[in-house]
Amino acid sequence: MSTITRFHDLCIDVVIEILSYFNVHEIFYSFCLLIPCLPTLLANGHVRLHVRSNNSYFIRWILPHIKLTQVISLNVPTRPYNPSIFQFTALRSLVLRDVDNPLLLFEKNNNWPPYYLEHLSLHIRNQDIPNISSNIGIRVLECAFQLQKLKHFELHESKSSLKMVELYEQLNFPSTFQSTNIKYLILTVYCNWKTLQSILYYSPNLYYFQFRSSFNSSEIRFPQLYFTSIRKLNLRLDGLKTDIFLSIFRNSPFLRQCKLQCSFFPSKQYRIDLLRSDTWIQLFDTYTPQLKTLNVDMTFPLDNLDEETIETINEDFKILNFKLNFHSDNVKPCWKITGIFNRI
Repeated sequence: MSTITRFHDLCIDVVIEILSYFNVHEIFYSFCLLIPCLPTLLANGHVRLHVRSNNSYFIRWILPHIKLTQVISLNVPTRPYNPSIFQFTALRSLVLRDVDNPLLLFEKNNNWPPYYLEHLSLHIRNQDIPNISSNIGIRVLECAFQLQKLKHFELHESKSSLKMVELYEQLNFPSTFQSTNIKYLILTVYCNWKTLQSILYYSPNLYYFQFRSSFNSSEIRFPQLYFTSIRKLNLRLDGLKTDIFLSIFRNSPFLRQCKLQCSFFPSKQYRIDLLRSDTWIQLFDTYTPQLKTLNVDMTFPLDNLDEETIETINEDFKILNFKLNFHSDNVKPCWKITGIFNRI
């Protein structure tokens, strides 16, 4: 014989636990009629609230009935930011889009920035000032690195940005600053190679790193990047040379997962180094013994490879689950290696 438990029969502690799994919109949509004293229950039960939108429904029907100090997660998809972001002083997670002046978010004022902020994601706009190079991205990164409790940081360019957000300089900190506690760093804006070197120097605890960069063919030497603590890499690189590509693996001793999207500088050397499965396997076994998954999307300049050679390469690539194909979607036709290698 089955037993049916009604919502009204549940004890308060169970109800509070159930509410903790919903964001604030879902709570008011689903429970405001079911629980007449919902605002009081949220306040007295110290329910941690998650806000996913500042739309008109939130402002009119939800905002008057909640305490902003109970909001620990805030995701605001559009401007204007109403109520003011600075009233949410207990945040652990903050996601903002279309941010005009992101440096204001880091100015200390009363209980701001929130001391326990662990997750921060910003989509910033670059001010369009003629003949002036903007370093707003670098300044934001420096401020984020100095937030003591921050573990996860993302920096994106807003779709409405009039100028590109780019990271060209080395990070500059006060002499008292030693390192950041950030473990997850996602940068979808362009990063200069020297900027990347500076980021890695100040990030000894980095576990996951996503970035994109490119290389100038006129430059002969590039600074080495050491991914000594990183377990997961997500890279987008253009203008690669084979030696730089190989150094990424040589300097990643604890790498477990890697997603690599890249294009190579015209060179015959890649035919020797990267079109043979044994080169890859030796690279994994020697330098990244903990690697479990490698997802590649690599393009090479068009070269004369006959059909028989391509078949031979693809037969050899089966052990890696890679495939070499002719690719003509771009302005310049090219060869493309794609696939996902999984080590059992």
